Amino acid sequence: MGSEVHVRRLAYTVVVLGCSLSSIAATSCSKSTRDPIEEGPVDPQGSSGGFVPQDGGPAPVLPQCAEENKDVFVIAEDRSFYSFHPPTLEFKNKGLLNCPTGGATPTSMAVDREGFAWVRHSDGSVWKVDTKDLSCEITKYEPQAESFTKFGMGFATETKGGSAEVLYLSDSNGAGLAKLNTKTLALSFIGPYTGDLAGTTSELTGTGDGKLYGFFVTSPAQIGEISKATGDVISAKELTGVYAGTAWAFSFYGGDFYVYTSSESGNLPRNGGGSDVTRYRPSDGKIEVVKSKIGFKIVGAGVSTCAPTTTTR
Repeated sequence: MGSEVHVRRLAYTVVVLGCSLSSIAATSCSKSTRDPIEEGPVDPQGSSGGFVPQDGGPAPVLPQCAEENKDVFVIAEDRSFYSFHPPTLEFKNKGLLNCPTGGATPTSMAVDREGFAWVRHSDGSVWKVDTKDLSCEITKYEPQAESFTKFGMGFATETKGGSAEVLYLSDSNGAGLAKLNTKTLALSFIGPYTGDLAGTTSELTGTGDGKLYGFFVTSPAQIGEISKATGDVISAKELTGVYAGTAWAFSFYGGDFYVYTSSESGNLPRNGGGSDVTRYRPSDGKIEVVKSKIGFKIVGAGVSTCAPTTTTR
């Protein structure tokens, strides 16, 4: 989630402290007629991203996905933490996130396959939160001096159907895409966004079939498929009638995209207020508000690469 949009393109170099960049044959476009859920270019990822072993060996195979790790998780402005089950549109309150941040508040979230939420806070710190009991552990991530001080984030698998995954970051100041090594906490800059979405900010969500998408804060908002290796925007879809407002978050589940937006301010929950949940269904192009004014203001959402990639309806 981000609340400030800086439409400018930055040119800079980020020192790569950990894993090397992968290579991909990717197509850049401004306003493609392709749907973002269509099959894109082959992505022969050669690196293991956040899971590359220090000895350069093969990426480890992660445990089989637990059923509870397939849902979406969201966090509200008042630090209440929920699971969200898209097939029933049900939110379940799991408690209050109480990381000892000294007053810093959550701003963005990603969830890994083992059920840990990576939560960025307003002071730039990143905390690892167990989605089962909401226990917190601070990471050693150090906010960058000029870029990636604020960012959206999401996990995507290296390959279609694989279990090795990478944590991707989207700079809220418009610099583009990076990835974070979750073992060393080293940041590797990948590249700026391209076409009409160059210099814009986005929230991220990834899938178990190796794809990465951004919810771009334009007017109206857009969803774009992003090359994990270059930052190029492969294709984009304008979400007619959807605007980010003062808080936004983004997730993928079962072939559909879910966008959480709010134009309200102040402390929540509040009766009759809160975020709207909008579903974009690429299979038929339908954009629909499926839950309105849910009573709490969502500032971060995360879904692991365990989530289904196709619908069961």
